[in-house]
Amino acid sequence: MKFRALLILAASLSLGTSGFADEAPLTFQVKVPEMKCTGCAWSITQELKKLDHVSDVYVDAKTKTAIIATDSADAPGEKAILAAVKTAGYEGSGYTKLTVKFSEAKAAMTGGKG
Repeated sequence: MKFRALLILAASLSLGTSGFADEAPLTFQVKVPEMKCTGCAWSITQELKKLDHVSDVYVDAKTKTAIIATDSADAPGEKAILAAVKTAGYEGSGYTKLTVKFSEAKAAMTGGKG
């Protein structure tokens, strides 16, 4: 029994102090109904990239959707993401945490391109 407890302790220590759960990347989506062109998408992308812990952004004018990848559980929340969209000059809505990886969400939006 002691050996098993030592194995569990050793395994937890090898994960570091933050463990896997704190480092899990998250993907979010927000709709931007007023977005009309790639210039709009570019402006929104630039503002979203300024947020802490944002590792990737893809904004599609065709679907009027932005997807945001984060590098940790300390990701910006709904208020911060919607504020960034507003700073770019647009109103965001429909903030959603996705259950798929950023690359999968982007592939679905682009038809597997890019």
